[in-house]
Amino acid sequence: MNDLRHRLTARGGLVIDLVLAGLLISLWVTRDVTLWLHLAYICVPVRAYLRPGALATASRAAVISLVAGLMLVRLHGSGVLDADELIEIPLLALLAFCFAGFSAKRLREEAAIAAERAQLAGALDQIPLATIAFDAEARVVTWNATAERLFGWSSEEVVGKPNPIVPVGERAASDELFHRLVNGAPLHAVEVSRLARDGTQLELALFSTPLRLDSGALVLYADISERLRAQSERDEAQRRYQGLVESLPLVTYIDRVDDHATNIYTSPQIRELLGWPAEDWVADPRLFEELLHPDDRSRVMGQVKTANETYDPFESEYRMRHRDGHYVWVRDHSSIVTEREGGEAFARGFLLDITERKRLESQVLQGQKMEALGQFAGGIAHDFNNLLTGIGGYAELASSRAAGDPALTRCLDGIKAASAEAASLTARLLTFSRRHVLERTLVDPNVIVREAADFLERLVRADIRLDVRLGADVPWVEADPAQLKQVVLNLALNARDAMPEGGTMTLQTAGNGDSATILVRDTGTGMDEATLARAVEPFFTTKPEGEGTGLGLAVAYGVVDGLGGSLLLDSNPGEGTIVEIVLPSVADVGGAAEQAEAAPAGQPPTARILVTEDREIVRTLAREVLENAGFEVAVAASGTEALGIVEESPPFDLLLTDVVMPGLSGLELARAIRALRPTQRVLYMSGYTDDVLAESELENESTAFLRKPFQNAELIESVVALLAQPWAAAALSNAPNVSSAPAG
Repeated sequence: MNDLRHRLTARGGLVIDLVLAGLLISLWVTRDVTLWLHLAYICVPVRAYLRPGALATASRAAVISLVAGLMLVRLHGSGVLDADELIEIPLLALLAFCFAGFSAKRLREEAAIAAERAQLAGALDQIPLATIAFDAEARVVTWNATAERLFGWSSEEVVGKPNPIVPVGERAASDELFHRLVNGAPLHAVEVSRLARDGTQLELALFSTPLRLDSGALVLYADISERLRAQSERDEAQRRYQGLVESLPLVTYIDRVDDHATNIYTSPQIRELLGWPAEDWVADPRLFEELLHPDDRSRVMGQVKTANETYDPFESEYRMRHRDGHYVWVRDHSSIVTEREGGEAFARGFLLDITERKRLESQVLQGQKMEALGQFAGGIAHDFNNLLTGIGGYAELASSRAAGDPALTRCLDGIKAASAEAASLTARLLTFSRRHVLERTLVDPNVIVREAADFLERLVRADIRLDVRLGADVPWVEADPAQLKQVVLNLALNARDAMPEGGTMTLQTAGNGDSATILVRDTGTGMDEATLARAVEPFFTTKPEGEGTGLGLAVAYGVVDGLGGSLLLDSNPGEGTIVEIVLPSVADVGGAAEQAEAAPAGQPPTARILVTEDREIVRTLAREVLENAGFEVAVAASGTEALGIVEESPPFDLLLTDVVMPGLSGLELARAIRALRPTQRVLYMSGYTDDVLAESELENESTAFLRKPFQNAELIESVVALLAQPWAAAALSNAPNVSSAPAG
């Protein structure tokens, strides 16, 4: 319409201008305007119509035309047009003028709208979002410069056409969105997929406002492909981080800084550590405090409060109750952080299971304590053995001289019995302290357990069932068989006493090639944590007074530890006790070497023996017993004195020496003498060796060992066996009345 008017203005305006020019020429040449006047009446308003904006000029022209027409009629009468026509023409011109005015106003409004649209199009091109206007049929009306760059189509290619960017699979959803748009429903950040000209699929956020253009809609697209890619990378990094956190052998947590250390996050490992799912920790703010060990609760909560007030790092070790009731040691470390200035504070930290470390530390401390106790007990036993040697030995000598006095003999027998019982006690102390010389051989654990079980059949009550389980291919171990069996019996008797109302006692063996295990299990009363911690202490017992010595587990610990093994205890109140003996295996079990017993042989009664002993009671006793047996005896109170005697005297047939002496030890004395006389026979005697006497020393054919306290007959037998001379039997027959009863 606008184009048509522009063409009429250009062409029709030329014709009208020629008519007006003719009017002027006629007036100038002929002085007669009647020929052109009626045309002028029409031309002026039409010209005003064809020239929008000339409203004032057209108005004046219309009035002048009307007045001029009336004057011409009055002056000239009718001309080409009669008077009526001349009157009608100005009226028609006035109507044409009104029509032209209204048309001019509309044209101005349309021009203003066109200008606004041009300004809007320019503004849309400056928007960094792809902006597309659609009409009611979803055809493109506006396509800004950002849309051109994003999708690849120019505005000329898409305006007036259907939307080209919707993928086939998205058309139904796109139609639904467009229906909502044209009905004025605002949309905000709706994520959609659209296609670029080159086929690239773009991830976009769609925005729309209730703005409507010609019953269409205005849509803005923001390219969020980069944001989604970054989000995907962040999500992947978060998954990797989460996977890393959940693979760590510890529990991570985040607590709110408050009086109860309210948990807001706990990693899934908490279930493995304490048996409670992570959700329970978040749901119950008091669970942490409730699960703390009663002995640790006050201390730990005080530390938490201090850390929350000072924002200092928190670090502590404490016990927490597992869901099944037992306690777990944990190491807790956290630091407090705030998300922003003045914002809420959180404690981020971790829990590490240190139960095994605490168990090992306890074992080390227990070992150190037992070592100290062992040294103390061993020292006492050593000194006591020297006294018992004198007491028992002199009692034997007195008995041989009091044969005609029954009352005195009974008294001396009581002394000897008490000495033997005391010797048994010191032997157990030495076993506990690992200072007892063990007679090690290759031992089959199955044989030990089978023999112990046979013995126990007579000792356990009828309400206790004995369950023996012997493993297959259990490796052999190196041990003193008598002591190892005694250890098993001690453990079994403890198990029996722990089941006053009956139950099941299990003796079991197993092996894995590197070690052999002997297990003793009962279903009795069990032990609490405090009792378990002291179970292997010497003289510690939970039995009534007079029913236990408190040395059973202590001796077992000493024997097993001396064999290079481990004694493991596991017990809970009401659940019984498990004791495991784990011993290192030996590779070669071809058989133990048979012990060759040298047959006593003759020896001249003039054999000379040097007795070296720092304890006078033992030294004097040994001299008297040996002299009574027919030997020539010299004595020394120290190693230094003995060495001086050797250097100044003829050779001695045998050196009888204590192992542990102040100054020069028995071992050092023997080596010094053998440097002078390499074939020197040496008989060591001691209540313990404290690892001073190496096994290699005893493997020498000219060396033997006699354990204190010994009986007089044992002393003579050891001397004669080492001398190995044909007259040994005669020497024994010359000895005083000696007892062959064991020393205990």
